[in-house]
Amino acid sequence: MIKIPVPDYIKSLLVDDWEEVTKNLSLIPLPAPKPANMIIDEYFDEEKEKRFPGSAEMDLLEEVRAGLKEYFDVALGRTLLYRFERQQYKEAIKAWTEGKGEWKGRTCAGDVYGAEHLCRMIVQLPEMIAQTNMDGQSVNRLREEMTKFLQWLNRNTQTYFTAEYESTNQDYKDQSKGVGS
Repeated sequence: MIKIPVPDYIKSLLVDDWEEVTKNLSLIPLPAPKPANMIIDEYFDEEKEKRFPGSAEMDLLEEVRAGLKEYFDVALGRTLLYRFERQQYKEAIKAWTEGKGEWKGRTCAGDVYGAEHLCRMIVQLPEMIAQTNMDGQSVNRLREEMTKFLQWLNRNTQTYFTAEYESTNQDYKDQSKGVGS
């Protein structure tokens, strides 16, 4: 299995995230001010300046950008949520489907959820990649690209990670117990 080095600070943010949601029964406010798709696009915009248009490195960057977005949308509801977040997810789907107010223009999970959920996905990538038929060279290039992305995100945690979680009321806590995992 491949190893994607996750910076220690991001690891600590993920531990804090787990505690906030599972122990303190708090939630990340949605929609995120800087959702996953925006984070990926901002990294892409910054990183593409360092690559030659039409080069293999640029093609790889574009492929990783598209793949991260697509996979995030598929993985969020299946593997990236803690049980306590599932009720919020159901409510978020309804809100982005209706598209009113702050939800206008948000059409998928990548437009709603932010850095915490994106990083949850990235730490699961090695396990997921092991189940694919990617060749060794492709796996190495993906690992290198993800390492660069995580280093960039580590330098920008203040911009992208949630500063404060929101408390939940008893109704939400009761409803979340009835939502399957």
